Amino acid sequence: MDFSALGIRGVQDAANIIEPNLKIAIIGDPGVGKSWLAASIASAELQVMDLDFDGRAASLQGKSNVFVKTYHDANPNNPKAMQEFETDLAALKYAKSAGKKIPGAFIVDSVSYARKATESELIRQEAKLGRVVKVGTTQLKISAGWDIINANRLYLEYIINELSALGHVIAIFHERDEKDVVKSTKEETKYTGLVTIQPQYLNTITSIFNDTWRLKIRYDGKRVLQTGISSEFAGKCSLKGLENEEINPELNKLLDKHRAAVAKAKQ
Repeated sequence: MDFSALGIRGVQDAANIIEPNLKIAIIGDPGVGKSWLAASIASAELQVMDLDFDGRAASLQGKSNVFVKTYHDANPNNPKAMQEFETDLAALKYAKSAGKKIPGAFIVDSVSYARKATESELIRQEAKLGRVVKVGTTQLKISAGWDIINANRLYLEYIINELSALGHVIAIFHERDEKDVVKSTKEETKYTGLVTIQPQYLNTITSIFNDTWRLKIRYDGKRVLQTGISSEFAGKCSLKGLENEEINPELNKLLDKHRAAVAKAKQ
């Protein structure tokens, strides 16, 4: 049917709708295998770029079709990491607009450490967002006040959204026990019993992801991916056919389960 002939614009033929890019947040303790899980999306058809803010490129050693670039501020008082990232982002956007091949997926590894790089860059641009402390003979610029928290949150959301326009995005977060901001006092910190991301003030950023999963090591040593809600974690999952707890997960296999469930639902 030709809806344009009816004067109606913007109608899509459902048969031609392409599956949207993935936008996944993976949360977990250091060392549980979050980077490895994210990189398991790679294949001969899908090359992956890992944006390494943690300085742990070696954790992906031997992974095929995965390319790692480390962004690190050797001198936090003279930050370069986010400027270099912005240059690379602009190059990727230009390459895609020119029809050149770029990676099909991007891993932000991790947002918890990218946050430090963005703070340093924000303070470089706007000195009043930080304050100076002295350690021995060294002066360090650290964040101060709510303005930099809000600016940092917005900047990280911008990064995620810009990357998601280029391909799949998988963002890695470190986890922490969730502080109960209502019940906590200056003298005593109370907790809700849930886990959240580190730092906690970034927890609202998970709302821009379609999937928020938690990776953990079970009592028997097996890696378990929690994709739904439990008494400890409020996850969410847009993919079909997945269990609430996937044992020893690999992202490519999870996507195969999802596509099989979607195909079955169409029968």
